[in-house]
Amino acid sequence: MKRIVGVGAEHRAVDIHKTINIAAPVEKVFEFWNNFQNFPKFMSNVRDVQMQVENRSHWIVSGPAGVPVEWDAEITERIPNKTIAWKTVPGATVEHAGIVRFDPNPDGTTRVEIRMSYNPPAGAIGHVVAAVFGADPKSEMDADLARMKTLIETGIRPHDAAAA
Repeated sequence: MKRIVGVGAEHRAVDIHKTINIAAPVEKVFEFWNNFQNFPKFMSNVRDVQMQVENRSHWIVSGPAGVPVEWDAEITERIPNKTIAWKTVPGATVEHAGIVRFDPNPDGTTRVEIRMSYNPPAGAIGHVVAAVFGADPKSEMDADLARMKTLIETGIRPHDAAAA
């Protein structure tokens, strides 16, 4: 019940796990991902990301019906060319945490694995309501990762990113 209504669910209301291979060396992929200000270049709903201090960032995204949603997040682990992990700071509008792993493939490409858990406002019910308004995070992440892959591999900025 906690996961459905979002009360006391912490970061476990909705889980997302995605993997993608990118035709670029792990150093290039990690460097691109590690610069959070790149995110509006490939993510459709990320309007702006500003670094506040070394391990803390401020995010502005388009929420359901285009309403801006803001939060602060902190890096909890950063291992160059291997891992970036984060969590939102206490009191964030959308509580979430995640980890991205970067693994070099034998052919020189990079395997990127993303695991994220988030607790939308009103828990899983809020997730369903958001989906009705066109904000399905799992499908959006697929599209965002495809845009990131294209951007890193070709250098061409997607026309449907927030900062196109």
